[in-house]
Amino acid sequence: MEGSVMAVRVLIDSRWDGDTGIGKLYREVMARMPAGVSPAYVQNQLGLGNLLTPLMLAREISRADADVFYSPSFMPPLYSRIPFVFTIHDLMHLFYYTSLHRLYYKQVIARLAARAKKVITVSHFSKHQLVELLGIDEQRIAVVYNGVDVRYQENTRSFPSERPYFLYVGNRRKNKNIPNMLSAFAQARIPQEFMFYLSGHPDGELAAHIDRLGIGGRVRFLGFVAEEDMPALYKGAFATLFVSLMEGFGLPVIESMASGTPVITSSVSALPEVAGEAGICVDPTAPDAIAVAMEELVADTARYDALRHQGIQRAAQFSWDKTAAETWSILVG
Repeated sequence: MEGSVMAVRVLIDSRWDGDTGIGKLYREVMARMPAGVSPAYVQNQLGLGNLLTPLMLAREISRADADVFYSPSFMPPLYSRIPFVFTIHDLMHLFYYTSLHRLYYKQVIARLAARAKKVITVSHFSKHQLVELLGIDEQRIAVVYNGVDVRYQENTRSFPSERPYFLYVGNRRKNKNIPNMLSAFAQARIPQEFMFYLSGHPDGELAAHIDRLGIGGRVRFLGFVAEEDMPALYKGAFATLFVSLMEGFGLPVIESMASGTPVITSSVSALPEVAGEAGICVDPTAPDAIAVAMEELVADTARYDALRHQGIQRAAQFSWDKTAAETWSILVG
């Protein structure tokens, strides 16, 4: 029809839709797909992270009737006849994975990124790493912050607990620094009624560490926590501990703040950038410093209340609406 506008045809790598931070980003961006976009999805279900993914994506693109390709994660196509955009959330693979992962990132991902329309990343810290460690042109990198679900701000329900608790939400990877957080909890001069709750299940090393610290009766692993139960878990906590050694962003920081729960986090990587002045940032390698922060929160009611209010204001600066709008602007702009 004369005067009609052709839809932008976007081929999307939907394999990342899962119970992860990347999956959360994917769903939030897809839920806000603008009018004028005609989506198609990668049909191949090759495992996430498979080293053959770039070749598979190139073949999918060659068969697709699309104007642009988008992936919410770090795997770009080996070649592409259309512009492509993909997201590198962090460079954890260079520090906490195998030598093969490091080689793959530097020799494959970095070279393919040089051909991208844009590489999206989630913090200025990660952008700096992409430039310094992978040699990607900074003009090719766009920083798009993650958002926080409005359910965290709107929620009024608290997780039922007879005792006050510090909370950790996340996986068991080495960069999460869980042993140091547990050591800090064990030595913090706070009332013994305080508990430390962690999402997920313990592993052998963590269980042994907890036994050595003598805090088995004060640590509770919650197992899998459904996404709809997370706001209550944060809201019920006295404070959240997210003192990682490295993060590209750190969603638990703003999720906790949006819930009105103060955060103790790290003074390194992207975490000070995300927390701003609304969190307590400490050296993640120093259990003593983490313990002191815990003691201060327990002892100083005025500071605790101030951090609660500052956190709510800080979290309000991050929204999935903004994340999605900026992402789609890059894709179809």
